[in-house]
Amino acid sequence: MVETALVTYKRSAYVDQYGNKIPATTVKRKVAKKGTRRKRRKPSKDKKWLTPKVHSGWSKSQPATTRRKLLLKAHKGDLLAAARSKQLLANVTQDEPTRELALKDAQYFFQEYKKEKK
Repeated sequence: MVETALVTYKRSAYVDQYGNKIPATTVKRKVAKKGTRRKRRKPSKDKKWLTPKVHSGWSKSQPATTRRKLLLKAHKGDLLAAARSKQLLANVTQDEPTRELALKDAQYFFQEYKKEKK
């Protein structure tokens, strides 16, 4: 059960959008007392990191052609799925070289998808 406190404050006078003058008023409201809020739960350790649904064998140490072939094979030729998976990796990783390579691969697959769509 949340404890409440009666708070009083004064609302200043103003003119509304139709030109009506609204006088200053005292407003009384019931609000939750400070310190009664629940603490925010932290995610469990297994949910802190990205767990991809498709494992492709992609590695930053591989050449670009190998990385992209592995991605396409793992995603069964779906360019858009491959691009989104690498974009997701680029968004969550803290390793700068991995982020750069994943972004390059994602951009490559997005461009290929656009070409194929036309």
